[in-house]
Amino acid sequence: MFNYLFYFYEEPISITLGSWISVGDIQINYGLLLDSLSMVVIVPVGIVTLAVLLYALDYMRHDPNRNRFYIILSIFAIFMTILVISDNYVMMFIGWEFVGVISYLLISFWNTRIAAMKSALSAILLNRMGDTLFVICIGCMLSYFHAVDFETIELMSPHVNTTLLNLLAIMLLIAATAKSAQLGLHGWLLSAMEGPTPVSALLHAATMVCSGVFVLVRSSFILEYTPSILLTILWLGGITTLVSGLIAVVTNDIKRVIALSTMSQLAMMMIAIGSSAYDLAIYHLYCHAFFKALLFMSAGSIIHSYMSESQDMRKYGGLIQYLPFSYTAMLIASLSLMAIPGLTGYYSKDIIIETLYGTYSVSGYIMFYIATASATLTAIYSLRVLYLTFYNTPRGNKISYSNVHESYHMALPMSILAIYSIFLGYARDNVTFHLVMGLPHTNSFIETEYTLPAIIKLLPLILGLSLSLTLIYVYEFTYKISKSNIYNYFNQKIYYDQLLNNIIIRPVLKFGGALNVYTDNGLLKVLGSTGVGRLLINIPILIIINIIYIFII
Repeated sequence: MFNYLFYFYEEPISITLGSWISVGDIQINYGLLLDSLSMVVIVPVGIVTLAVLLYALDYMRHDPNRNRFYIILSIFAIFMTILVISDNYVMMFIGWEFVGVISYLLISFWNTRIAAMKSALSAILLNRMGDTLFVICIGCMLSYFHAVDFETIELMSPHVNTTLLNLLAIMLLIAATAKSAQLGLHGWLLSAMEGPTPVSALLHAATMVCSGVFVLVRSSFILEYTPSILLTILWLGGITTLVSGLIAVVTNDIKRVIALSTMSQLAMMMIAIGSSAYDLAIYHLYCHAFFKALLFMSAGSIIHSYMSESQDMRKYGGLIQYLPFSYTAMLIASLSLMAIPGLTGYYSKDIIIETLYGTYSVSGYIMFYIATASATLTAIYSLRVLYLTFYNTPRGNKISYSNVHESYHMALPMSILAIYSIFLGYARDNVTFHLVMGLPHTNSFIETEYTLPAIIKLLPLILGLSLSLTLIYVYEFTYKISKSNIYNYFNQKIYYDQLLNNIIIRPVLKFGGALNVYTDNGLLKVLGSTGVGRLLINIPILIIINIIYIFII
């Protein structure tokens, strides 16, 4: 009870470091807001960043540009902190923007590889779509509210035209969709795996991809007055978590499977936001960061020790004998991701799924079954990664296996994250109560906890375990190579890249080329600098010709 009272009376602290812009009644400050939301999010950001830096000391040890890598990683941590603890949208946008720019530098760190450069460009351009709408959103806030700080907008939101709030919510949602890799703007996440593994562990586990979810939760006072947008978020999250799970089941690149699981878990957070359970969304963000970073680090440990640095799981097999520590770490992280009771992932993930059933609405019921299907797929692809990497018959060559080794310098940060992945969930009651204090919330998870039938609570666990164990049986005893059209469809990532290229990117490039020819180098040159220059040159000549003509006549 003492804990509850302590959290209840905890006051948010707002610190104004100075005034930045002051125009009329518009005041934009350098302000920090240390409330329960920012303090909960800063914990995984800080711990995972520290663990990744320790991990990178060994992982990047032989890289000629390692010092530059550590500097960029540290700058990334600074701007992520600014994003989390800012007290207004403009300062939050500074953190948001720099996080995007620095992710470009980190993904393209090995800049001699064309794939890395293409991936970084893809990431920054798709994020730029979200950034554009974020800027327009801030402009609308300045125009209508004459303020950008959270407190003022929270106080004014209930008294504003719903159409305006809907527009603001749509813009924030698209910004979050780009940053948190939801379906439609997710194309960059898989290609971002071209960067070094410490980058994947930091950017795509705890920090950058979670910032979209964080911004939506921070803007909960707007979303609560736009129920249609909340429903959109709910369905977007549901479809994303299902599609990413289906793609992951047939993907063979180990880092891409983990990236797809990140996309799936972020969609789970979106589902929680869509059902107004903001506290559960942030709690899942908090727990997910640790075991996802551990998964990436375990994958990095395998790739790093493999001579050809292959990321294709079909070339592994039997590594349990060679990498016992990496196996243990990956097993703990995978079981936590699969939401096995007693581990961190269970406490944050299953409560979101149960809350969907507890909303007692049509969309809630549909989403419950979609989220259950997604949780089942998570169990299947997690066990598939473990099987193909550690249990399967060795598939690589003798030279690769003779050089496989464990790096014990990487063991310290992985051990810390493994402890968090096991024990963090035990403080659930305190954390959720703590988070509720600062956020609008529906207490449906309290009802859900005590009113759901046992079969509904156990359904994700039963399906996940039974189907993933069936998969192992198929791999061991009845496996035949037969590629169906459905397999190809999901293996090719639902042909999303091809559709994006053919429907949007190529027509836009052609349109841009036409504009360049007819506008930039055409009309604007004739009426602009070139035309005026030619006119100034030709006027004296015309005058001289006219004078000569007059004299001749």
